[in-house]
Amino acid sequence: MLYIAFADYESLCLKGVAPDGIIKRDEGDFFEKVVHVHIAASKTQIIKLNNAHVLYEFGLDLIPGAANSRLLQFLQAPFYLIKTITAVARLIKKEHINLIRATDPYWSGLIAWSCSGLSGVPFCISIHADYDKCYALAGRGISITVLGSRKLAKHLECMILSRANLVVPIRESLAIKAVQAGANPDSIRVIPHGIDMTPFRIPPQTDIHDYFGIERSKRIISFAGRWVDENYIDDILLLAKRLSRQRDDVLFVFAGGGKKEEALKKGLSEDGNLNRIIKLIGFQPLQIIADLRRASTVNLCLMAGFSLIESCAAGRPVVSSDVEWHHELVRNNETGFLIPEHDINGLVESV
Repeated sequence: MLYIAFADYESLCLKGVAPDGIIKRDEGDFFEKVVHVHIAASKTQIIKLNNAHVLYEFGLDLIPGAANSRLLQFLQAPFYLIKTITAVARLIKKEHINLIRATDPYWSGLIAWSCSGLSGVPFCISIHADYDKCYALAGRGISITVLGSRKLAKHLECMILSRANLVVPIRESLAIKAVQAGANPDSIRVIPHGIDMTPFRIPPQTDIHDYFGIERSKRIISFAGRWVDENYIDDILLLAKRLSRQRDDVLFVFAGGGKKEEALKKGLSEDGNLNRIIKLIGFQPLQIIADLRRASTVNLCLMAGFSLIESCAAGRPVVSSDVEWHHELVRNNETGFLIPEHDINGLVESV
């Protein structure tokens, strides 16, 4: 299988996803070999993960400095696409690929469709998110826009989905949206996301209070995920500010990192109350995250994917937004609380 993703190996390593998470793309050894292609990576490189997995990254480095310049990205886009499609088409022939899989119906999908046409190898699109929702929350993003335009991206989405041999959403709601976007209903196969439950089934391996120097009297409210607007970081900060004035027995523990990291650190340095009630621990191994979730009085997952599944697996109360598929995991007023988006009062009351 050829696996095309809008990803970067170094970033995945920082998150603790690579290399193990990449190797799991073989679907439990179903595929004898997986050739991974990361587009829009930080640099061009080839990494042999093991005998069955090799990674090719195509960096935004045709023009020096393009990775940090939207204008230069626009200028190099057509040349980057031609170069990448040509290289990937050669890989398909060289590695005797039987299936091309792209993880979005935009840039990854365009490369998959193009290479499928050149090679005759079928391609599928796996859909992992509500891209309209992502755009509404985060605005322009290179992975879900075309030359900065969401409208152009929607046209590309329709073209790619309507031509895919197979479309694989992770939940029913995304299947409906895929059909609305142009996918053939007969091409849809819903395959829900899952996680490795092992870290949650074995006894906790780490005393979180001791490991991170947290007072025993503090109740942990944890958030583990990307520190980005899409995960409602600002809502969590408003929650922390409110609770900092009401209680002195809670501590917010933020695990992960992201685009809001510098702004978050700056905000903590300027606000003594927030600095007192929030602890940043950065990226952590999966077992540490599992133990953190189990040690938490509350797991915050206002907008989440795998994080919500992990939080529920921890068996601790979850507070989440009442959007998308969250009701499938969180039973309101039973295993946690589902609150309307951006309802800070409801968020405070739920916690």
